[in-house]
Amino acid sequence: MCKVRCRVKPGLIESESVVYVPTADGGQEEEVTVSTDQVVDNTLHAAFITRGQGKILVELPRESASGRWRVWVPEERIVR
Repeated sequence: MCKVRCRVKPGLIESESVVYVPTADGGQEEEVTVSTDQVVDNTLHAAFITRGQGKILVELPRESASGRWRVWVPEERIVR
């Protein structure tokens, strides 16, 4: 597991948060609605898959609004 630093907004219901995960292709963000329990200090718990060329492939806890489960994020957005 790893933590990805992201933008977080309240969800439609109190127990949800909408998280905007930055992607390594620049400017793009993946929107994911998750349980508020999965977000701590503006970081989202995600599964580490692999790393390469300054970016890390993570698997999101839920499918994003665009239909993706895995996204490349900039390595500097990973909290150790």
